[in-house]
Amino acid sequence: MRTLTVARLAISVLLSAAACAQPAEIVSREDSGEGRSAVIGADARADNTHTAVVSLDGGCSGTIVRRSADGDKVHVLTAAHCCWPSAPKKVLVGPDFLQPSKALDVDAGSVALHPCYNVLNNDHDVCVVTARGAGDLDVTPIPLASAPDDVTVGSAVTVVGYGGTPAQNSIRRRAEARVSEVEPLTIVIDQSDGQGGVCFGDSGGPALIQQNGVEVVAGVSSFVARSDFCGALGALGRVAVPGVRSEFLDKVLAGEESTLDSRLILRGGITPGQVRDTYIASDQPEQSFGGRADLLVGAPRGTDAVRRALLRFDLSADPPRGATLLMARVGLRVASTSGPATISVHRVVKDWDESESWASFAEDGFDPAPVAVSGGVKAIVEDGQVLSFDVTGLVLDWLRGEAENYGILLRSDDREQIQLFASDFSSDLRRPWMQLCYVPKPR
Repeated sequence: MRTLTVARLAISVLLSAAACAQPAEIVSREDSGEGRSAVIGADARADNTHTAVVSLDGGCSGTIVRRSADGDKVHVLTAAHCCWPSAPKKVLVGPDFLQPSKALDVDAGSVALHPCYNVLNNDHDVCVVTARGAGDLDVTPIPLASAPDDVTVGSAVTVVGYGGTPAQNSIRRRAEARVSEVEPLTIVIDQSDGQGGVCFGDSGGPALIQQNGVEVVAGVSSFVARSDFCGALGALGRVAVPGVRSEFLDKVLAGEESTLDSRLILRGGITPGQVRDTYIASDQPEQSFGGRADLLVGAPRGTDAVRRALLRFDLSADPPRGATLLMARVGLRVASTSGPATISVHRVVKDWDESESWASFAEDGFDPAPVAVSGGVKAIVEDGQVLSFDVTGLVLDWLRGEAENYGILLRSDDREQIQLFASDFSSDLRRPWMQLCYVPKPR
């Protein structure tokens, strides 16, 4: 994975893939040969100072970020995938989750999952759980970063979490990490060559920075590029952005309900419905491919042929009238690719349907200026690989009536071919999707 900048290439493994389970289940994954590690890096070390960093059920990590007025309850920030599909039951306080100094019960019904959390690509991977029985707990919460967080490429962050090392381990560890990329929702850290980072067992743990001389939580450990030893890239969900901080965390921590909502637009059944897609091929100019289960982009090796994919999502009912759109993202799963390539996303400027061909669409059917660009589709495709593109600006133009929604075109000028799953594929979870995250119009 070369970049996560505009299109997230989520050849990712959630950091709790091994850790958000009871210790006995962790052993079984070790026995199967799947590598595990905790906070990693040549300088990673045991941590006895960040007492507000806790373990959830002996698996995921989290951070106590607020305490109730009476002191009996603590609010723990963690990753959404640590709260879904089942919620944690215990908050284990102390440097070793096998011998906690305090075990707090999570309040039934207290788990607040970000309403826009997307299991398909890990967007908005944040959750708050509330635990009771903290009356005599001597822990000072770590506050949340405020906007702007001033995290930039080259910034240093401290990551903290529990997990294996890579053998079985139960202690809290920390390491200094270096930011390699910053997205609107994600902080990416370079974990190659022994640099500090996160791995299985660290899900939900904090990435800490200094703000005005105070250590604050700037990110939540979410996922890593697929690697048995997590020696590539780590991704941290960013805290100090409006759709996370002001519209979700601040409200939940104040005892209010977040008003955020989301829509996932995905074809159901076998008819186009909400999604239509196809591809066009220069070497078969009269042929249409709307009934195929795949979309081809780029060029087969050793040929001058060009393939481009067309997708259109029906937004006539989404989001509701008067809503404030915060994010729109398109996602596709990669089936195969002949080598590294870059995909660009373009606005389509003419109407089309799934019977479209290269000859009928022509070169004037799309705006040549890209609205988003991916980087580095890997030659070796890992199971579950996802490309996702931020198309918020384009969707806003459609919703405001400033441009007609004729959909998007995917192209690649590299001499490689990328095969993507289309909406005719039998599994819904592999079909292209668009997610909208928004604030509904006040009543």
